[in-house]
Amino acid sequence: MNQPILKSIKPLLRDLLANGLLLSEISNPGKRAKGKLTIATFHRVLPENLRQQYPYPGICVTPEELRWFCSFFAHYFSVGSITNLNQRWQSGEQPNKPFLAITFDDGQLDNLQYGLPVLDEFDFKATFYIPASNIDEASILWHDRIGYCTLAARNNGEKSIRKTLELAQSFGIPANPTSAFENHIIQHSKRISPEKRKLFIEALESLLQTSYPEWGRLMTWDEIRLMHQQGHEIGSHSMTHALMPQCNDQDLKFETAESKRRLETELNTEITSFCYPNGDCDARSVEAVLQAGYQNAVTTQWGKNQLNQPHFQLNRCDVNTFNNWNRKQQLSTARFALRLSGLQPGL
Repeated sequence: MNQPILKSIKPLLRDLLANGLLLSEISNPGKRAKGKLTIATFHRVLPENLRQQYPYPGICVTPEELRWFCSFFAHYFSVGSITNLNQRWQSGEQPNKPFLAITFDDGQLDNLQYGLPVLDEFDFKATFYIPASNIDEASILWHDRIGYCTLAARNNGEKSIRKTLELAQSFGIPANPTSAFENHIIQHSKRISPEKRKLFIEALESLLQTSYPEWGRLMTWDEIRLMHQQGHEIGSHSMTHALMPQCNDQDLKFETAESKRRLETELNTEITSFCYPNGDCDARSVEAVLQAGYQNAVTTQWGKNQLNQPHFQLNRCDVNTFNNWNRKQQLSTARFALRLSGLQPGL
């Protein structure tokens, strides 16, 4: 079969396969997750007009899409926050519908504005991971700063992109992208030292005269307290959203123990869950989280959790709208069920 024809029928074949697997219950999420703990990851909840202005649309869902995913979860799972469900699961509790915890990373204002009303519709409680220093300083996360800069460079045209790449090269980032310009900059920025990355971001902002939208800010402590008072779990996302394997021992203690202390002081409650920024962790990071006194920690490693999964390296399933569209670009129960099942067809 020639390539153009195969390319044109692939979406149809994917849909037929996904629908068939769900109808036959092979990909039924409730059955495949029985006895396991599933953790769903969200980041930003933005109306479509704002998602189009955000540098990383793949980590955004609209309120309508979040409502769709919550309806899916309500049908197949018993839903709650990480620590509550993990404790019940570890104790041997086996509900009719398997456990699924909902998590939100980064402490963005839109989680409160657009996400919380949807969760309330379903009476769902979730876990929100907070980078404490960024809340203290009312500053957006470093990867968002890079994202808004690359978005500005893209909007300003080829000359601006070229200057950005020249600047990046002076900080050790390859000048010839092997992927999309924005992805190239952010991925290689993660590989340079924290000190060099900080200087690169400052130089990038100066070069491009970047400004940040008010709707893009993080929550305040008062807003986070409101989430907590409504029954949602607050977890630590480190102090500065540092990439943990790049930290020395002193910085690791700061990012784990100090963030726990800071959150507990502001919220007057025990903080039991930690989220590794970018999902990056190694043996030193895990040990630092353990020594800081947390009960569990989550990564970005895809998959459901078996009972023998280490408590400080829990898997999660990142939720991306665009990965779960059918051929008509509509969210598909069968496609999402297939993705959650771990059965990935080679189509």
